[in-house]
Amino acid sequence: MGERKRGAAQSASVWLTRPARQPGPPGLSRVRIVRTAVELLDAEGLQALSMRRVATQLNAGHMSLYWHVATKGELLELALDEVFGEVVAPPDGLPWDEQLCALAGSLRAVFARHRWAARLIGEYLNIGPNALRMTDTALRVASGSGLAPDQTDSAAALVLEYVCGFATAETRMIENAAKAERNGEQPADEGFAEVSNAVRSGLTEFATLRELASRDIGTATEIRDRNFAFGLQCIIAGLRALADSGETPARDRP
Repeated sequence: MGERKRGAAQSASVWLTRPARQPGPPGLSRVRIVRTAVELLDAEGLQALSMRRVATQLNAGHMSLYWHVATKGELLELALDEVFGEVVAPPDGLPWDEQLCALAGSLRAVFARHRWAARLIGEYLNIGPNALRMTDTALRVASGSGLAPDQTDSAAALVLEYVCGFATAETRMIENAAKAERNGEQPADEGFAEVSNAVRSGLTEFATLRELASRDIGTATEIRDRNFAFGLQCIIAGLRALADSGETPARDRP
């Protein structure tokens, strides 16, 4: 059995394919394989993952993994859903907007812990049990916003997609900063400060950028946290305003 390259079109999701009936070699299970893959991905990233590497980590034969997982693509799909299981559902007693913010924050934290995961968004259907549980939670919370029933699915998708998009850029920046530090280059916040100084000193002719650089806007991490919170605040405010207006969903207008 060959390994499907990441990004290649899949004929079907692993969640739509029935697992093999054979029990496979003793001592191995899909759960162990997936959790080992997640550990390897966390430690070394997407480029390091292969069925052979996972088998080595498990002290198992290379071909024995295929009793449980047919391809590398399936393994990545399973690993992605595995980390979605870490998303924490918000307490029911909170207002709907606080619940959405808590859910968004938990998902962002998952992407921060597993920096490879954001790069897989859009490559798979994300219909595993943990992904569906997260989506169901978002739908349930959005249904308490006062939006029309036909709008709640879009509202839930908007929040989840905002987090995925933000995390895609954020995790890339964190990875690049970590790589630079491993190579003996300056830490990310020092590099950010150097850029700000250069902007203030005339790197750009744009006055607004120079004025921004002259202010104490915090470290790179603080800026990302602030931008994430502000973007989420804007989304919530828009959803609240739409619910209060009682406006008909755009797709239902004549």
